[in-house]
Amino acid sequence: MARQGVRARSRAWRRSRPFWGGLLVVAAGLELLAVPLALSALPAAVMFGTVGAGYAISLIMVIAGVLIWSQPGQRVFLGLVAVLLSMASFVYSNLGGFFLGLVLGVLGGTLTVAWTPVGRPAGPFDSFGVRGAAAAVRSLAGRRP
Repeated sequence: MARQGVRARSRAWRRSRPFWGGLLVVAAGLELLAVPLALSALPAAVMFGTVGAGYAISLIMVIAGVLIWSQPGQRVFLGLVAVLLSMASFVYSNLGGFFLGLVLGVLGGTLTVAWTPVGRPAGPFDSFGVRGAAAAVRSLAGRRP
């Protein structure tokens, strides 16, 4: 019984924030951080840019992923930061962590930007379609003196 309560609280917490986008951004940052640390094990490595920039990008991506979880109201800004840093990792961090960190970061950032809260009440422009636009034009045209 108590286990179901924990599971329900966990599910509610995940749904109240862009969980999967933050998880992918954290995974991208950790992958970008792991590639330079494992270069001694790889027989050949491709290095572009400076070493410090690769570490900074990966650490900022991990921090951005944690902030996505803790501050869902800032999701658009943090998602854009994650996408831009992922694109910069292509140049500064071994072709974006051999493309894996680049893809994870872009997917996580776009998921974060696209996420919307579940319990948000529908506003007047949330379901605005062609019929609604035509009705609005007709009502404005009828108001002319």
